[in-house]
Amino acid sequence: MKKILLLFLLITTLNFSKENVRAVSTSQFTTEMLLAIGAENQILGTAYLDDEILPELREKYNKIPVLSKGAPTKEQFYSLNPNFLTGWKSIATPKNLGTVEELKENGVEVVFTKSQDSSKIEDIYSDILMFGDIFNLKDNAKNVVKNMKEDINKVKEKNKNKNNIKVFAYDSQESAPFVVGGNGIGNTMIEIAGGENIFKDTNFSFGIGTWEKVLDENPEAIIVIDYGSVSYENKIKYLKNNSPISQLEAVKKNKFIRIPLSYISPGIKVSKGIEIISNGLREEKK
Repeated sequence: MKKILLLFLLITTLNFSKENVRAVSTSQFTTEMLLAIGAENQILGTAYLDDEILPELREKYNKIPVLSKGAPTKEQFYSLNPNFLTGWKSIATPKNLGTVEELKENGVEVVFTKSQDSSKIEDIYSDILMFGDIFNLKDNAKNVVKNMKEDINKVKEKNKNKNNIKVFAYDSQESAPFVVGGNGIGNTMIEIAGGENIFKDTNFSFGIGTWEKVLDENPEAIIVIDYGSVSYENKIKYLKNNSPISQLEAVKKNKFIRIPLSYISPGIKVSKGIEIISNGLREEKK
């Protein structure tokens, strides 16, 4: 009896994995991963768009319903009859779509990417390959990973004999800066791009830093993450006119590198994000 039950579970899992996925994606990075591997026909809806979808994925994306700018309601979610959920981990909480246990009880398989809690680009590759397996698009997923590796290796080769440039990566906030820390993919991207993150010794991916630390470190370039209700231009205006670091050389000389949030999030854009940072750092060095 146990063998029969085990076989049944295996068969239903395989059927789910290969043919019957009805997915909702609640982060831009998972949405772009799924679109990049060609899973658009199995995506019922999306949410949490940080900025523009990659141009080559836009046509696919525009055919899929957007449930919400932020977290969709349970009514919006279940109206689609999904059986698969991925995206930000925060979506599986009582105030949003319910706990993982509740979702599973309602017939929804929940898969969160390992890379959103990791500083390793290899974990992004693993997530893409995982989705390739779940959506029966293994070859497509392998090609996406292959192209990302090639692009990143080109940047590594370009920077291998160059000195690292000290960098402050500013996300937002004024009383104390919200920054890219040392325990996430952003720090790894900065290192590959030829930078040294002044908050590399912190244990967070994004978190609260201090203006005193920025002043003490005197970075040569400032990465400014573009997203949210405060525009990139207004962030620059604050740093130049009202911030405690307005007199730093990097600020006075406009040594700013703009990067949209989705290019420094754990998804397929990291290779392009690394290139943006690398080009910006080398430009500042001239």
